[in-house]
Amino acid sequence: MLEEPRIYGQDSHAYWLAAQEELYYPRPAGTLDAYLYSPAFLWLIKPLSWLPWPTFLALWTVLLLVIAAWLVWPLRWQWAVPLFIYCLPEILVSNIYLLLAVAAVLGTRWPGMWAFPILTKVTMGVGLLWFAGRRQWRNLTVGAVVSLSIVAVGYVLHPQAWQAWFEFLISNRDGTKDGMVLFASRCAVSLALVFVAARFNWPWLIAPAMILASPILVSIIPMALLVAIPRLAMAGRRNRSAGGVPVAYGTHMACPLK
Repeated sequence: MLEEPRIYGQDSHAYWLAAQEELYYPRPAGTLDAYLYSPAFLWLIKPLSWLPWPTFLALWTVLLLVIAAWLVWPLRWQWAVPLFIYCLPEILVSNIYLLLAVAAVLGTRWPGMWAFPILTKVTMGVGLLWFAGRRQWRNLTVGAVVSLSIVAVGYVLHPQAWQAWFEFLISNRDGTKDGMVLFASRCAVSLALVFVAARFNWPWLIAPAMILASPILVSIIPMALLVAIPRLAMAGRRNRSAGGVPVAYGTHMACPLK
C-alpha cells in the first residue's frame, strides 16, 4: 500500500486497494484511497487486482491511453492530437471518466452499457434517459433491467457489501463539494440537456450532460468526457442514415469538432 500523497494513479490505487480487502467502505468520500463505487465495479477489475500495484497501474494507464486514442480517432489530426493531450490529466489521475465516455458512446446502441455509470457514479447514468426522450421504451427498459439485475444478483451473492454501498451513498448524499443545492441544479440542467439531445437527435449533448451530473465537478478531470463527442455525433448521423429519426426529431446539428 502506498502511504505518501501522490498524483499519478491516485484514483486507480483506491480501486486496486478496495479489491484487496473486504469491502465495507471504511474511508470517507473525498479522502485518499476512498472507494466510492458499487461492488460490481470490483467484480469487473478483480483479475487485474491480483497483480502487484505497479503492474496494475501500468496496465490501467495503457487501457486509458488506448481508450483516449479510440475516442479521438474519427477526428482530423489537428483536433485529435490536442484532444488526446487534453485527456492526459484524467490518465494521470487514473479515474474512470474515459471509461464512462466509452459507456456513453456504446450506450446509444446497447442500452445495457448504462449500467456502468449507474453503478459507479450513479447520477452520471442520466444518459439512459436518452431513450425515454426518444420514446424508445424497449431500450429504456433493457438498460434499467440490466442495471437492476446486476444489483439483485450482487445482493444475493454479497449482501453485506451491497448493503454497505447503499448506506455509504445515503450517508454521503450531501457530500458533493459544491453543495447539495448546486449539485441538484446541475442534475436538473443535465436532465434537460438529455431530453433536448433526444428531441433533436444530438447525442453529442449526452457528454456535457453527464459532466453536469458528476457528483464531483471541481476540477478539469471530469471534462475528459467531452472526448466522447466525436463518436456520439457519429451515432447521431448513423441514426439519421438508418432512418431511425422520427419526423419530430428531424432537426440536426453537425458535430462541432468535425
